[in-house]
Amino acid sequence: MQVLDEIIERGVTKGGEAGASVVINKNGRQVYSYSAGFANVEEKKAFGADTICRAFSCSKVVTATAAMILMQRGKLDTAWELGWFFPEFDKPFYIREGKKLESPKIRIRDLLNMTSGIPYPGGGNEGIQGTNDLWGAMDASIRNGDPMTTEEFARQAGAQALMFPCGQEWMYGASADVLGAVIEKLADMRFSQFLEENIFKPLGMSDTAFFVPKEKRDRLAVLYEGTGEARKKCDWVNLCIYDYEQAPAFESGGAGLFTTANDLSKLGAELSHGGAGVISRAAVNFMSKNGLTPEQRRTFNWDSTRGYGYANLCRTLEDVNLAGTFAPEGSFGWDGWTGTYLLNDPKNGISTTVFLQRAGAGTSQLARDVVNGFYAQV
Repeated sequence: MQVLDEIIERGVTKGGEAGASVVINKNGRQVYSYSAGFANVEEKKAFGADTICRAFSCSKVVTATAAMILMQRGKLDTAWELGWFFPEFDKPFYIREGKKLESPKIRIRDLLNMTSGIPYPGGGNEGIQGTNDLWGAMDASIRNGDPMTTEEFARQAGAQALMFPCGQEWMYGASADVLGAVIEKLADMRFSQFLEENIFKPLGMSDTAFFVPKEKRDRLAVLYEGTGEARKKCDWVNLCIYDYEQAPAFESGGAGLFTTANDLSKLGAELSHGGAGVISRAAVNFMSKNGLTPEQRRTFNWDSTRGYGYANLCRTLEDVNLAGTFAPEGSFGWDGWTGTYLLNDPKNGISTTVFLQRAGAGTSQLARDVVNGFYAQV
């Protein structure tokens, strides 16, 4: 796999990434692992497959897997109304021209498909101020030592305006965080406990949690912004995800997990091949299929989503030419704000995990190059 080694080294030296790690599994077995660069440039700490990273939106793949586990046990249905779990969502609304208008009911499928209208903070959408205030209150609660819980966040989100009538379009937002609160309700335990008992422990993901304990802090990568000579340590917090040393009250199903390339690759191996019995092949097949209507897809228009559909908090590959990838149709996965990336290919039993720690990286050029470099050799 010399070509892959060279791609990763080039991503660090010429691409300006501080460090990177790639792990690839086929048929449930690790077939490739390579790391380059530094997890801490200033201290010259090497980046490795066991370097602990902020997963950010790769957390969504874990949350979607948890939802599938409940579905296959007959404990969750995508047609169920969100208001059944949290009455605050029973009368959803949106605002147009200053008027409060009724929205269709939010269903679990709308959380999984990001068609709920529940936004992330920011932006100039009409009605967004309530959401901005909520996230501000969340941050203040953390800083003041009386942090908002996962359920409290969901309930307060239910009192805010949606950005559009539920189901009208796709919009990236806090649906996964609310879904985490639903999973807590259904499982009658903390979201983190459900993940630990049903995903992390069975798969041997011993370095994955919503915090990094003191004994593992030396393996936590520095988060940088910018590349090469412009690189600097990121000194601000995104979506209230702090580098927690103890379990936080708010367990963000959309962005909160810390994990390693080795650990997340184990989930990828299960989603692409199976063998551990965590999730059924029927559920994996469900995850790999587009769930958006033609109307909803009009707003699913990021550069990193070209050639893909979307469902279950993952993009689903439909047009390899438009996507510019050698991975086959039916592959699915997602990326994180910090450059974490997971692609699952059930057709060939292959999963590709690429980890960086750069603010705003998303699907990096390195991740795209690694996927094409690997598939060119299989």
